[in-house]
Amino acid sequence: MYCKNCGKEIPPGSRFCPNCGTQLWQEAPAREPDCPVSPAPVRPAPPKAEPENDGKKRCIKCGEEIPDDSVLCPYCGAWQEQEDSGKKEDLPKKSIDRRAFIAMAVVAVLLLAALILISGIVASGAGKSEPSLPRPDTEGSTEALGDSPQVQAAGNGQYFVEPDYELMCPLEIWVNGQRSYYLYLEYIGQPEDSYDSRQPLVSSPEEEDMSFYVEAGNSAEVYVPVGDYYLYYASGYDWQGPEDLFGEDTQYSVDKYVLSFYTDEESAYGYTLDLWDESEDNPDLEAIAPEDFPG
Repeated sequence: MYCKNCGKEIPPGSRFCPNCGTQLWQEAPAREPDCPVSPAPVRPAPPKAEPENDGKKRCIKCGEEIPDDSVLCPYCGAWQEQEDSGKKEDLPKKSIDRRAFIAMAVVAVLLLAALILISGIVASGAGKSEPSLPRPDTEGSTEALGDSPQVQAAGNGQYFVEPDYELMCPLEIWVNGQRSYYLYLEYIGQPEDSYDSRQPLVSSPEEEDMSFYVEAGNSAEVYVPVGDYYLYYASGYDWQGPEDLFGEDTQYSVDKYVLSFYTDEESAYGYTLDLWDESEDNPDLEAIAPEDFPG
C-alpha cells in the first residue's frame, strides 16, 4: 500500500503515513446493536518474545513495532522523539544569502585595493622626514609606570588566528555586561549535510582554527569556514593581547555543544550567541582550567 499524499510505501494496517503523517482512513462511528450481544470471552495471548533489532523500533505511545526511520507512528499517529545529536541545534540559526556573500566579498576586495593604493600615495609623500622630538628621560620611571600589565587595544571582531579557508558562515556575538570576550573556534571535522566543503585559500593550508575579540557592551559579526567546532571563551576586563589574554583576571570556559557551520544551495548557516558576565547567565558554558584553553 502507498500513501496517497507523498507516494511512499506504508506498512499494512497503518492508519497514518510514517513519512508525512497523512491519515489514511477514518474509523466508522460505532452503532448501537439491534439486540443485546454478550461479549465473547477473551483468551489472553501468550507473551511475545522481543525480536532482535532489524531496522525497527517501538512507538513511544502505543508500543507497536514501526520502521526505525519513522517520524510518525503509522498506527496511532504519535510523533516519535529524535535522539540528541550533541550539536547546538536549539540556538537561533543565522543565515546569509550566498549571492549576497559573493557581492560582499567583491566589495571587500575593491576596498582593500583602494586602501593599498592610498597607503602607497601617502608613503611616497613621506620622503621628507620631520625633525624628531627629543625622547623623554625614562630613568627612574619604573615607579611611575608601576607593575601593572600593559593594556592593548583591540577592535570588535578583530581576528587573531585566521584560518587558511574561505570564511562563509555567519557568527554573531552579543556581549552584555562589563567583561570583554576572546573566542577561539577549534575545528574538529566536516559537517554531515553541508552543500559546500571547506574551501582552502592557499595551496597548502595549515591553520584550521580561528579566534577573535569582542569588547564589553558591544557586538560583532564574523564569518567562519564550513565545519564543526568546539567554541572556547576567555573573558575579563583589561585586554593584554592573545598571549596573556586578560591576565590573572581571565575566566576560561567552553561551550557544552558542538557548533556546526554549513551551507545549502541557497544560504550559509551559523549562529547568534548572547554572552553575560555571570556564569549562571551562560548555562551552555562550562568552566575549564587555563591549560585546557587552546592556542
